[in-house]
Amino acid sequence: MTIAPMILVWGFGGTLDNPIGAPVSSVPLHELGLMVLASLIGWKGGEKIGLFGATILGPLIVAGIFSLAGLIHHRPPAEVILIAQFCIGIAIGAGYNGVTLRELRRDVLAGVGFVFILAVLATAVTELVVQTGLAGHVEGFLAFAPGGQAEMAVLAIIAGADLGFVVVHHLVRVFVVIAGAPLAARLVRSGPKAQNRP
Repeated sequence: MTIAPMILVWGFGGTLDNPIGAPVSSVPLHELGLMVLASLIGWKGGEKIGLFGATILGPLIVAGIFSLAGLIHHRPPAEVILIAQFCIGIAIGAGYNGVTLRELRRDVLAGVGFVFILAVLATAVTELVVQTGLAGHVEGFLAFAPGGQAEMAVLAIIAGADLGFVVVHHLVRVFVVIAGAPLAARLVRSGPKAQNRP
């Protein structure tokens, strides 16, 4: 997330001056209410039915239904996006409470190595997508960059990239990870047991 904006500006000659969203005063009140309703119904409804990643996928599904039904025509206002980003940052930072310097050093080094591997793979896939004419450099980079879905969506907005292209790719990634991780963990846990069975 620190390097991505630099790559966009210096590597691709992009600008990061597009507005992040419309001000809350310009979004109709009933649509704001529907957005809040979609978040609550999707979140709690998703948890009730055991949906993986209910806090993300639940509101996404309900808001998508509202949007396709023609009830919502605006993106969340800029103030809401900024507050969400602020709260996400606080939640991530608070997660380091009680972590020792040794643990932090080990995890940071592991994270750097992991991001490097992902960056090489993302660069290769991005170049393939761009060379085949499926996307431009900015869209290809943002769609496959190893960053958070919300952060890449915000970068796509302020860079003036095709938001739909970028978001769909990250949503597919999030869905595959959220749905696939529990299945993979179950298979790994049952593997040794299955091998020891007579």
